[in-house]
Amino acid sequence: MRIVLGVGLVLLAGLLGVGMFAGNAIYGANVQVDPNCHDYPIFSADAAKLTVASNPLAHRIDPGVYERVERVDFPARDGGVTVAGLYLPGPEGAPLIIAVHGFTGCKHHKHGLSVLGILGSEGYGVLAIDLREHGESTVVDGVAAFGSDEFNDVLGAYDYAKGTLGQPRAKIGLWGESMGGSTALIANIREDLGPLFLDAPYADITTVLKDNADRASVPPWSIDLIVPSVQLLRGHDFKAASPIKGLVQHADQPIYWVHGTADETTGIHHAHWAMEVVEGGSNKTFYLPEGLGHVATLWDRPTEYRTALLGFFDQHLRD
Repeated sequence: MRIVLGVGLVLLAGLLGVGMFAGNAIYGANVQVDPNCHDYPIFSADAAKLTVASNPLAHRIDPGVYERVERVDFPARDGGVTVAGLYLPGPEGAPLIIAVHGFTGCKHHKHGLSVLGILGSEGYGVLAIDLREHGESTVVDGVAAFGSDEFNDVLGAYDYAKGTLGQPRAKIGLWGESMGGSTALIANIREDLGPLFLDAPYADITTVLKDNADRASVPPWSIDLIVPSVQLLRGHDFKAASPIKGLVQHADQPIYWVHGTADETTGIHHAHWAMEVVEGGSNKTFYLPEGLGHVATLWDRPTEYRTALLGFFDQHLRD
C-alpha cells in the first residue's frame, strides 16, 4: 500500500511539474514584446515630426519641442535594469509629466510622441520612458510581466525626476497608456505619483489575461493554472501587483481614467470595476467615449482628449 501511494505521489508531482512548465511556456510564447516597437523609428527630431504628422492635432503641436528633447537613461528602482528615456525640459518652474507606453509600445510610438508634443507645446516638461523589455531599455527575457516587475521602472523615473532633474514632488504628474497606465497604478501603491492621467488601463492582471485568452488559443479558466506557474518560474506575482489597489491607495489623489466603451483588449468592465471601487471618492474622473476601441480616443476624439489632458494637469499641477 505504501509503495502504491508513493508511486501515485511521484506521478502526481510529475504531472504538476509538467503542467507548471507548460503553463509558463504558454505565457512566454504569447506575451513576447515586439522589439521593433511596431516599426516606429528610434527617436530623432525629424523622425518624431514625421511620426506625429498623422495626428489630427498635429497643427496644435509645436514641432520645435522635438528639437529640445534629450536622450537619457537611469536605473530602475530595483536596480535590475537600465531605463531609457526621452527628456523634454520645460521652462523654469514648469510641471513635469512622466509618460509610460503600453504593451509592445515604446517612448517613440506615435501616441507617446503626440502626448509629449501636446504637453511640451503648452509649457510642460516631459520624461517619456521605455519599460524593461521594450524599446531601448534593458531586455531581460523579452517577455512582459504586465506591470508586476515594470513598476520599478516607473519608480526609477520618479526617482530620476526628483533627484537628478530636481523636480519638486508637487510638480510631477504621469500619463500612462494601457499596460503603462496599469504599471503606474501598481507603482502608485509604493509612492503617491501625483496626478495620474490613464488611458485604458486594466484593473487586474489575471482578469485581463483571461479577457485575451482566446488570442493564446487557451480557455479563460486555464489562466488560473498558468498564473501560479508564472509566479513560481518567473517570479511575477500578479496578485500582489494590483492596479485596482493603486487606484485607491491615496484617497485624495487626482486620477483621470479614459476608456472607450468598445475596447476589445482591455474591456470596459475594467473601467466599470474601477468606478465601483472609487464611488463617492474625491478627485477621480472617468471619461468613457461611446463606441471607441482600445486607446483610440487620442486619435478619434483628439480635441476632447487634448482638452481633458491639459485641463487635468493645469488644474492639479499649475500654481
